[in-house]
Amino acid sequence: MKIEEMISGKNDNDEINIKGSSIPVSSLRNLLEEGYEHLVPYKSEKTFSLWGKRCTGCLTEEQLRNRG
Repeated sequence: MKIEEMISGKNDNDEINIKGSSIPVSSLRNLLEEGYEHLVPYKSEKTFSLWGKRCTGCLTEEQLRNRG
């Protein structure tokens, strides 16, 4: 999933449901600013894989929510 497409037209106070996890738009926007471009949720592991041209990472739902 492209982070930019997920947050397009949303404000920072909104939340997006990603495979059962409510993630604040502000967190996703901050990740985009850090260079992450894509996000893939892994529901069974309760983690999110993120990557961009300059970075990669794997975060839990709590870690992702706290990026806001």
